[in-house]
Amino acid sequence: TVVFMISLAVLLQSFGVFSYVRSLTQSSTIFEDNYVDPKQANLKFPAKKRNLIYIYLESMENTNASKQNGGQAEKSTIPELENIALDKNNVSFSNKSSGLGGALPAQGTTWTVGAMVAQSSGVPLKANVMGDKQNSMDKLNKFLPGSYSIGDILKTQGYNQTFIMGSNAAFGGRDKMLTQHGSYQIQDYTYAKASGLIPDDYSVWWGYEDKKLFSFAKEELGRLSSVDTPFNLQLLTVDTHFTDGYMDETCDKPFAAQYANVHACSSKEVGEFIAWVQQQPFYDNTTIVISGDHLGMQTAYYEDMTTTPNYQRTIYNVFINSAVRPAHQFDRQFSTLDMYPSTLAAMGVQIPDDRLALGTNLFADKKTLVEQYGSIGALNRELSKRSNFYDRNILN
Repeated sequence: TVVFMISLAVLLQSFGVFSYVRSLTQSSTIFEDNYVDPKQANLKFPAKKRNLIYIYLESMENTNASKQNGGQAEKSTIPELENIALDKNNVSFSNKSSGLGGALPAQGTTWTVGAMVAQSSGVPLKANVMGDKQNSMDKLNKFLPGSYSIGDILKTQGYNQTFIMGSNAAFGGRDKMLTQHGSYQIQDYTYAKASGLIPDDYSVWWGYEDKKLFSFAKEELGRLSSVDTPFNLQLLTVDTHFTDGYMDETCDKPFAAQYANVHACSSKEVGEFIAWVQQQPFYDNTTIVISGDHLGMQTAYYEDMTTTPNYQRTIYNVFINSAVRPAHQFDRQFSTLDMYPSTLAAMGVQIPDDRLALGTNLFADKKTLVEQYGSIGALNRELSKRSNFYDRNILN
């Protein structure tokens, strides 16, 4: 009986049940103390509104970069992404004093749907919403109706908005999130089949591969840029999803490990897509944001790569053709919640007090919540607790 009870306790611990139960019994005033309602914010857009291209890169973290530039790879598995982030014309926020660094993993943001909510709305996807099941948001009719996302904001500003992904948007309730917060035209795996972009029986990995995603994105950019309305095109890659990723047959294989080759291929594809965008007539008035959605979940792969003691794994970010320059680019402690106001700032939008939801504009000289609380651990302890404000005002 004792062995059974110990085994049960270990099992419950491994599934995070204890932390989930604890989160239901403790409450926090983090929202009351820090939340800035984006619906009420007096945002000022530039006279000529800038287009936005936002690319969520599945599981993309800086560990994959070369050691000399802040990663852990002897030879970078993401050389194009590394060069883009290090380009002095671009802005990549870093938790280090120099070199590649990035966002720290905040509670409720560490899987794709949670990451998309955080980066677009500045709030986490809290455990009590889902009964501790990460991708169960599709069960809800209304997707965080009290949140107010960049899609909501740009919709009111007259933007045409499209979201392209090579998987089924219904997974994790992403379709509800995108239709209810910005009325995006969703071009997902299901859309691609229905539109004849791929054969009806086509299926690889989660739907279709990233090479097709970027090809479809170019076509959509041709359409969006042909009308005299600003656009917001968002993409979600999938080839680098664990386990080991999807190895496109057209990709080179310079590394021994498949996952390293998948990252190298993803980096090359993104690099080629960015170079193409920069040659287009609409680029001058377009801001591009590239962000990992969350840290990679193939933990053993990163543990094998990591040799620097106490190395902090961080989420990749870069702002290309930003309308503003940062007050402080390095030594920033931040989470992906801060991508929300920072993206708007990079588009030339003026944000009163440089805060939206729980996010801080990284371009401004203002502390993020991670910096305010002193560490990502301290912030996460608050985010994991129940929030009456969240339940009343975000969830409903």
